Amino acid sequence: MKKRYLLFLFFIAGMCCTFLVQAQSPYDDEVCLDKTVRQLRKEEQKQKLAAGMSKTLIYASYLNYSDRTVDRIITGKDEFEPHRGKYIRNVEVKVIAPYGVTIEKPEADRFSKFQKFANGIQIKTKDWVVRNDLLFKSGDAVDPILFADTEKNLWERQTFKDVKLFIVPVEGTDNLVDVVIMVQDKWSWSLNFSVQFNKVTGGITFQNFMGLPQSIAIGASLNYRKDNFYSVYGVYKYDNIKRSHIDIKIAGDYSPLDKGGRLSITRDFFSANSKWAGHIKTSLYREAASVPNQLASSIPTNTFCNMQDVWLATSIKMPGLKKTRYDLVRMILSARMKRMDYISRPYLRSPDGAQTFIDHTYFLGSLGFANWDYYIDHSVYFLGQAEYFNKGLNGALILGFDYDEELNKRFYSGIQLDYGKFIPKFGYLNSRVTYGGFTKKDSYQQLLFKISEKFYSAPVKLGKKFMMRQIISADINLGFNRPIGRELVVNNSSGLRGVFVNYIRGARSYVFGFETVVYPTFKILGFSSCAFMFADLAVIQGSTTGHSLSQGYGAGVRLRNLKFGIGYFELAFAYYPSLNIPGLKPYTIISDYTNRRAIQEDNLFEPTILSPE
Repeated sequence: MKKRYLLFLFFIAGMCCTFLVQAQSPYDDEVCLDKTVRQLRKEEQKQKLAAGMSKTLIYASYLNYSDRTVDRIITGKDEFEPHRGKYIRNVEVKVIAPYGVTIEKPEADRFSKFQKFANGIQIKTKDWVVRNDLLFKSGDAVDPILFADTEKNLWERQTFKDVKLFIVPVEGTDNLVDVVIMVQDKWSWSLNFSVQFNKVTGGITFQNFMGLPQSIAIGASLNYRKDNFYSVYGVYKYDNIKRSHIDIKIAGDYSPLDKGGRLSITRDFFSANSKWAGHIKTSLYREAASVPNQLASSIPTNTFCNMQDVWLATSIKMPGLKKTRYDLVRMILSARMKRMDYISRPYLRSPDGAQTFIDHTYFLGSLGFANWDYYIDHSVYFLGQAEYFNKGLNGALILGFDYDEELNKRFYSGIQLDYGKFIPKFGYLNSRVTYGGFTKKDSYQQLLFKISEKFYSAPVKLGKKFMMRQIISADINLGFNRPIGRELVVNNSSGLRGVFVNYIRGARSYVFGFETVVYPTFKILGFSSCAFMFADLAVIQGSTTGHSLSQGYGAGVRLRNLKFGIGYFELAFAYYPSLNIPGLKPYTIISDYTNRRAIQEDNLFEPTILSPE
């Protein structure tokens, strides 16, 4: 009886459950269906909104579509190493249209109305413009270094949207190849418009004007300052004159505070086989007032000055090092003259010592060695683009004379050593040790011993969609026998970002920078981006202004959108506790179109007087 009773209870319970399920299922299904429909509608609305914003940005970007469509990963000489020693049968240059095609798909059957219009008014870059930058020709053996240098030079011209070098083996042979250099034209003109926290800027740029290696840019800005309400500028540049790798650039600026122009004629060491380099630079400027930083009050100066800078260098292959792992080491001989002359000025040195207008000329010569190999990395100080870093050891001995209006003629001597090393899965370390000083009448003056360490870590994944790097820098400046007014200065250029006035001074300084950068691996509305936080710390010994410890903390973002022609834009906020500099606020906003804290690939070519000012 008990078993039957239990079975009866289970039967009744099962029937109740079945009834409840049957009674509630239709309602639950309707609720679930309603929720699903609402979710689908929300997702559809989000997709429509995202598509609409993306389309709006694409249409807007047509006004300033001046960069390549993709960030091509460049591997350097390793990409061409499998073809080393093979002979080049033919070299072909292909220049494709700016719109509707890519290097991977250089031909298209359908173009939109805008693409047809844009390609129709484009004046195609002449083939010889590309050929003038090639470091090889038909009949040459493939040298991976020269191919990598050619690729690097074409990118750094910044006149093409995309660049790719193809090496195609010739069928039926083992040692013949054809080379195809394919470049995608930039649109020959672009409108430039930007809104920043301190100004609104607009202008027009003509790239590869008339299909030639020349560019013209003109523009104006409305500044949010009563004392400097507007400014206009103009730039003309012609690259690689008659295949000489000599560039000429003329530029001018006009605003209520600054008026002037500059001219430069330059030739860099453009390849491992280039034998000489040099530049001639001159400028003439009138300055009504200086602005310590973008949020500070202007300081009346009323100066009129001119500058000349002449530099010439030659490279010599090191004997006995050919066909070894040191075959890219070169001996560098160089000479330089730089002169700054003030036609008019209010004083030589301001009462607080922060402003100096001293006539100054130096003549220097250097003997050194440079390793012309380099590491390539991406998304370190910039976003996406290839970045080049010194590899191995570089060094130079610098000797010369300095003519200073206050301190008269002095003999200068200096030594510089630089070493760059990339450690897989750890990061890149750049170490630089320099010494410089003057002698006058058997006495030593203005000595400076400097140790500079810069490190960036290999990227670390944060989940599936983010990566992080650490960037650390340390600059130790040890000064001895510094004349009055020639103390070491700590400012933006020497490590305390956002401080542009020469007010923080002392006999010795120790400057440290820490930066954490987080990069998303995806794009937001077509923008590559990263967010960063930083801390700058400067310790000053023998301070003449009471600043023994200066700090700067802040955060910012960096953006890149190639469709808008924005290769790099940085916006950051910085706060300085206990700064107490007259006329300066304890905070500032920093904006820039380049990262001025990036490791420079200078290889010690241009001798200069060692100074952190």
